[in-house]
Amino acid sequence: MKQAWLWPLCNAVIPLAITGLGLLPLPWLAHTTLLLLYLMAVVLSALLTDWRGVLTSAGLGLLLFNYAFTQPVFSLAMHEPEEIVAAALYVVFALMTGGLAYRLRHQVDQLSFQQRFVSAQLALTKHLQDDPAKADADHLATFSQQVFGDARALTLNEGQTDPLTRARGLNSDPELTHNLPEGWQSMVRALGEQWLAYQERREARQERKAAERRADEESLRNALLSSVSHDLKTPLVTMMGAATSLRDLQADLNEDDRRELLNSIILESERLEQYIQNLLDMTRLGQGELTLNRQWISIDELYHVVYRRLAAAKPSPGVSFHPSGELPSVWVHAALVEQALFNALDNALKAIGPDGRVEVHTGADASTIWMDVLDQGPGLPREQWEAVFGQFYSFSRGDRYSTGSGLGLTICRGMMRVHGGEAAFVEPPAGFSLCLRLTLPIASAGADTATRPNQE
Repeated sequence: MKQAWLWPLCNAVIPLAITGLGLLPLPWLAHTTLLLLYLMAVVLSALLTDWRGVLTSAGLGLLLFNYAFTQPVFSLAMHEPEEIVAAALYVVFALMTGGLAYRLRHQVDQLSFQQRFVSAQLALTKHLQDDPAKADADHLATFSQQVFGDARALTLNEGQTDPLTRARGLNSDPELTHNLPEGWQSMVRALGEQWLAYQERREARQERKAAERRADEESLRNALLSSVSHDLKTPLVTMMGAATSLRDLQADLNEDDRRELLNSIILESERLEQYIQNLLDMTRLGQGELTLNRQWISIDELYHVVYRRLAAAKPSPGVSFHPSGELPSVWVHAALVEQALFNALDNALKAIGPDGRVEVHTGADASTIWMDVLDQGPGLPREQWEAVFGQFYSFSRGDRYSTGSGLGLTICRGMMRVHGGEAAFVEPPAGFSLCLRLTLPIASAGADTATRPNQE
């Protein structure tokens, strides 16, 4: 939008100043020079105002030249043929050069607007892809400020069609967009269609994630229920057989035999306790939609809780923690994520043998925090990295130990996915045979930021 003070400056002040200059006793300032100066004023008006300014500047220049410099002086009469020809040529060239300058200026303004619009549109597209959780109105206000100079120029359309741009998805303010180059309406229409397409894709993505989450919940419940019928009988039968032998054959058993039977009872009871824990995990999921009792928790705190659980079952487990500096807290159901990390570490510990080691490395980027569970066990072929998350894969190599239920990694992945995260194997660093990466979003939808602890 042109500044209001440009109109009187270009169309009145400058022609009057040229006239005043011509009235000075300057021998070198001839009539032809004055006409060229008036012509320059017309070109300047074309570059800084509009076509009405071109006509005003050209007409005022002709009147001032006729009134102040042609014979008779200070009248609108004109008698000398050469002055009449000069004035006519001035009018012709003023309209031609002014019109050309105005069209060129108009094209430059249009190209500049298009370049600004396209640049802002590319930035808007990038922001929408990088930060889909940010409010749409914030993105649009930034775009409007960059393109139109006012954040209120474009607003979200609530189901109506803007009569000015006929755009679906966006409304334009006529008071803020009335002085724009031609073609801006079609650009806004295209942006409105792009905006609607983005919203539809985002809604489809949200629906797909919700469907995947429901499928993960159902798969996890099915896996845990299958564990009951599939594996509970084995430890119970073993325990009953060992206990019966101790009762009925006590007189025939030596001390080593009795100790072996007692150890078998203890081992199978621990195995049974793990299966019952899986059932408790299932009951946390409930029936139907999952309701997560979320809270802010740090990764450091999460690890130490899991380590205490591991140490209770096995003194001095071969696990070490290697955080990468200060990490943000995560908004999760603490018990479920704790169980996921416990399953991952328990799975690794059963694979490494007595001399191996397990390490937990952490890291984060703008939207995700991850925990890498690294072990020095026998490893796993790459083609089986995805298959191990299936139910009961331990009978081939899934959990990699003969007495496992094959549900540890299935439950681990399910519990990460219901938080919007993931559990998957990635390429391990040097010195390790396998790397299980657990990821969680840093800021989940629905998080109450008012209750989030301060992060230095």
